[in-house]
Amino acid sequence: MIKNKGCRWFIFLFLPAVLALSPPVTGQAPGARLVLVNVTRVDFTDFNTADYPYLQRLLTEGQVGLAVVRVAGRLTPEKVYLALNGASAGGGAGEENASGVIGSRLRQAGKRTAFLGNADLPWRPNRSAKNLLSDAYGAVDEEISDQRILRADPAFPFGFRTDYERLGDLVLALLPTTDVILVETGDLERLEAYRGLMTDAQWQRHRAATLARIDAFLARISAATSGKTTILLLAAAPMATVDGNDFPVLPLLIDRKRGGPGLLTSPSTRQPGLLTAGDLAVLIADLTSEMPEKTSAIWTTGGDWSRLQEERLYWGINLRQRMLILRLYIYLLIFLLFLALWLPLTPWHRITTLTRAVLPALAVFPLTMLLMAPLRITHWPLLVLLLFLGSGGLWVLFRRLVPTRLLAYRGLFIATALVILVDLLFGAKLMQSSLLGPSPVLGHRFYGLGNEYLGVLLATFLLGTAGFLLHVPWRKWSGFLLGTLVLLVVSPRGGANFGGGVALSYAAVLIIRRLKPVAARWNLILFSCCLLAGLGLQLFGIGAGETSHLHNALRLLRLGAWEQIATIAGRKIRMNLGLITYSLWGPILLLVYVIILIGWRVRGEEADPAKPELEWYRQGASIAAKTGLVAFLANDSGIVVLAPLVLYPLIVLADRWLGRERRSLFALLKQAGRRCVGIEKNGSNPGRTG
Repeated sequence: MIKNKGCRWFIFLFLPAVLALSPPVTGQAPGARLVLVNVTRVDFTDFNTADYPYLQRLLTEGQVGLAVVRVAGRLTPEKVYLALNGASAGGGAGEENASGVIGSRLRQAGKRTAFLGNADLPWRPNRSAKNLLSDAYGAVDEEISDQRILRADPAFPFGFRTDYERLGDLVLALLPTTDVILVETGDLERLEAYRGLMTDAQWQRHRAATLARIDAFLARISAATSGKTTILLLAAAPMATVDGNDFPVLPLLIDRKRGGPGLLTSPSTRQPGLLTAGDLAVLIADLTSEMPEKTSAIWTTGGDWSRLQEERLYWGINLRQRMLILRLYIYLLIFLLFLALWLPLTPWHRITTLTRAVLPALAVFPLTMLLMAPLRITHWPLLVLLLFLGSGGLWVLFRRLVPTRLLAYRGLFIATALVILVDLLFGAKLMQSSLLGPSPVLGHRFYGLGNEYLGVLLATFLLGTAGFLLHVPWRKWSGFLLGTLVLLVVSPRGGANFGGGVALSYAAVLIIRRLKPVAARWNLILFSCCLLAGLGLQLFGIGAGETSHLHNALRLLRLGAWEQIATIAGRKIRMNLGLITYSLWGPILLLVYVIILIGWRVRGEEADPAKPELEWYRQGASIAAKTGLVAFLANDSGIVVLAPLVLYPLIVLADRWLGRERRSLFALLKQAGRRCVGIEKNGSNPGRTG
């Protein structure tokens, strides 16, 4: 017994407070939980019906997005699982050839994972969805993927299907102790395997019944869980249709009870509703963090699923247009350039005239596609008609504005470069919609200056303005102008193209070196100061969540991560080699480029006094040819950047060659024979000394 009265009062007053403030000894409130449900062969439009009330509510009131996944060959769920779990943060799928990124990240964070379900067929077990959540060793903390989650159903293909009641019981039983649960529904894959053995009506009926069962399963999980549990629905393989859904963009739907509706977004794409495979790995980690409610503001922006669906359909149409139109354009351009080589040696006057009339339109074509981009034309005949009329009309306009054909080419080059630079200032909106711009469906680049228009910019800018920068009265400020343009190309809010900035910097040095020594030193100082100031602002003024090739390159250099730098360099080399060997035209383009370099080397840098009107072309083409090598080495798809640097000068050269005095090959050979005979006679006569 405590006899001290003061001690008794102390215990009476303060013991309840101590007990109230002390942490509980047993039991712990569960943290954030994520139920990742995998379905296949579905699309947003499948859920927009009252037959599936939960899915319809999730579509309209949840958070919706598309994940871009790049795989080799045909898109299959098995490839998608490996690609999603092997993508680095902020990157595309499989860029670093990693594996188990999602599972390893969760394991390092102390999160428990589980895999439930299967997509087994009678002749082959299928638990490949487990690869979406497994770690680097292919393991999860708990797995239930045997026959326990199946039930017999004679009416369903193969006589069995997923037992969603049993699956729901397992999910609810595991949630208190498991942070991430991956559920493989499986029935839609079984239906896909059986599709060729039933009529379309039977297949549609079974598919509707399966979606209804999945809807009821998801509704049960949502109703039985707290606000800290998030449901993420992933369609690992879209429906293969003709409206663009067969492209590698996977629907995502999130039921986050504490978050509002909207479109999922990411700094990696800067497009509402679009994520990369690496973003999905980061999103899963964020949804299982201690404060997942903060994730909503970071990953969500305004918008609804119908807007995203319209964008996806246009991306598919845009990709099909570019695959056909650009292929025809390249083939026609190459054919005419080879044809122009021989036409002046033939008696075919009309074909020569027609070829010379068509060549300028091909030079205008990239500018026409850029100016037509805001129209977003999906009607094929109208698009082709406007491209032809627009290219021809623009060339006629340039011919009327300038006195000579050669100066019209120069005006065209300056106008093309100016439009691209102005578009970069305003966020590259034209290039994002152009047939020659970056395609979200391909997943290589989502914003900024793509390598296609980078090559066009380098070629047109150097051909059109090199002479101005060397001879105008204000050429002492050329270094400042060139430095500003380099910053615009590499800036994360501009071109975001680090390789393009390297190539343009090399071209700027070549231009400055052609000035007189005093002016060259002054311009080199201006150029260097401009670059250092701009790069410093970009390095220290980066916003939250923003990234670019520039920031990544500077970060790796600052950390001395030479192994990662070597890995990136190796990836660039492999990608270039793959693009070169993809078609026979790759080696041919490189051969032509080498011949051009040798030609400039043999000819020298001296001007031709007999042709002063060609001085601007000679200077620009020489700098463009030398810049091509740096552009080829500094970019992932360097062959794509190199092509315009070769083709644009060749177009002007072919135009000049076609405009020469026509003499047949027979006449030239006859004249050469006469000269040889005359030389022989002069050499055999000892009396002649001339």
